[in-house]
Amino acid sequence: MAQTALIISKPGEPLKKITRSVPAPGPQEVLIKNHAIGLNPHDRKIRDFGAIVHLDKFPYITGNDISGVVETVGEGVTNANVGDRVFTQAASTSLDTSGLQEYTITSSALLAKIPGSMTFEEAATLPICVPSVATTLFHSTGLGLPLFDNIAEFDYPSKTILILGGGSNCGKAAIQLSRLVGFGTILTVASKSPEKEAKLKQLGATVVVDRHSPSLQEDVREAVGDDLVYAVETVSQGEKGHTLGVSALSNNARGTLVTITHGTVDESAIGEKRAGYEKRFTVGSSHVYPEFGEKVWSELPKWIQSGNIVPFSFRTIRGLDAAAVDAAIDEYRSGEEVVKAVVVPHEQAS
Repeated sequence: MAQTALIISKPGEPLKKITRSVPAPGPQEVLIKNHAIGLNPHDRKIRDFGAIVHLDKFPYITGNDISGVVETVGEGVTNANVGDRVFTQAASTSLDTSGLQEYTITSSALLAKIPGSMTFEEAATLPICVPSVATTLFHSTGLGLPLFDNIAEFDYPSKTILILGGGSNCGKAAIQLSRLVGFGTILTVASKSPEKEAKLKQLGATVVVDRHSPSLQEDVREAVGDDLVYAVETVSQGEKGHTLGVSALSNNARGTLVTITHGTVDESAIGEKRAGYEKRFTVGSSHVYPEFGEKVWSELPKWIQSGNIVPFSFRTIRGLDAAAVDAAIDEYRSGEEVVKAVVVPHEQAS
């Protein structure tokens, strides 16, 4: 059986529609008929200059946020059945395990059933950001904070966290997860207007600092005082973002900034940091840390049903339209907030 896919032949080239075979799942894998595929900022970086992906991996199919229906199950799969409505983070380790096509192979351990009346499109807004941010906050390579055990003993209500990029979807996921575990103060840096501030506070932010402020570093420092020891980056801001995050950390207690991108810090602009500081980089993929990822995916439907995690705003692209998807990916070049595009592959554009 054949399927349609959108492929990147090599970095710098636009997407191209191709036909390829539908793969069969191996042991502990399932084949998903994709009903919705979410686009993300890193899709633009992969398409434009091959970031994240080794050049020997091209041709490449991008798109990691997927939701759909289980078409076939492989040997040994016990947690999914044909016909189940599911969502997952595509591994993208091969063409078969990538997203922008009609069918995708994925690990049965790293998916979840779509809860309740949530639509496929809503579900496809979550698979990258929630597991990625959970890794940043709670995995040992990130802040290593308690999520599954010993939450009460940690005394989250007395703690403060700084989230850089709160207006992004991953920033919003970080705000929601920080609220879920009970952080007393959740401070975020984001584009600020009365409407945007209200929405971020509805998600759990307690303080919103305007990212466009000419005195941003001073504003953040004034908001956190000298007690901050937990900070996370949720958008790619390079040295500017890394320096801002470290500068906000306490000068007298050792703090940690966890980033999702590599970058340097302007040591002349961060304060004395008498106790030093840590800067850690995490890889936001369930497939890199499968044991941790499996726990997150088992909990995610419960977080959604309880209202602790809500889907992000999106717009829909009907059909695997290469030009329309390219245009949506182009929007991420601005560095500003973008309404997430979700591709519905089995519907043609009207």
